Amino acid sequence: MTSSPAPGAGTKRNKGGRPTAEQATELDRRIRESALELFLEHGYEGTSMNGIAAAAGTTKPSLYARFPTKEAVFRAVMGWAVQRTDWPFPELPAPEFDDLEGALIEIATAALRRALDPSMIRLEQVAIAHASSYPEIARRTYGRGAWPRTQLVADLLRHHAASGAIVADDPEMLAELFLGMASSAPARLASFGIVRDTVESDNRIRAAVKLFLRGLRPT
Repeated sequence: MTSSPAPGAGTKRNKGGRPTAEQATELDRRIRESALELFLEHGYEGTSMNGIAAAAGTTKPSLYARFPTKEAVFRAVMGWAVQRTDWPFPELPAPEFDDLEGALIEIATAALRRALDPSMIRLEQVAIAHASSYPEIARRTYGRGAWPRTQLVADLLRHHAASGAIVADDPEMLAELFLGMASSAPARLASFGIVRDTVESDNRIRAAVKLFLRGLRPT
């Protein structure tokens, strides 16, 4: 009985049988994707390096060459997952900056949609479960400026502060506070199984935006 060829078998390789840079990049992506899926489905303890290698269609030596331990995979994959703009679904284009209130509503709605996706809820649950063992993962993953949307809100505030329409002395901090109201708090509730319906969520986003803008008015 012969075994099936490994993914990528028969494809072009460098001299000496070494994978091309393109193949190495593709393998790295498969490993991360497979590890993420397994961590979300089985948790940290229920995931093995053997399982990751098998799911990625590679060998244990190839996996260990990139990540010496399961802990190293976990650290890398958790931060990588939450900062992706194509997972669990592609991000929408940034809104136009001219309408501050409208842009904040768009950003908050997109942030909440992502935060309440079942994959993101599960990722948050896994991160919380292991926060005491891997505190740096929480700091790197959820810390200030970790997610590109924080920078988007900060840039939006700078744009309107430059015209004098609002006062935003620390745009990054304000952006973090805004996204905390809009998505981080609902995401934490969702990790405990509490998810509001769409109508209530939309109402809360608009209330959060109005409250936030009230605090930015020039005195």
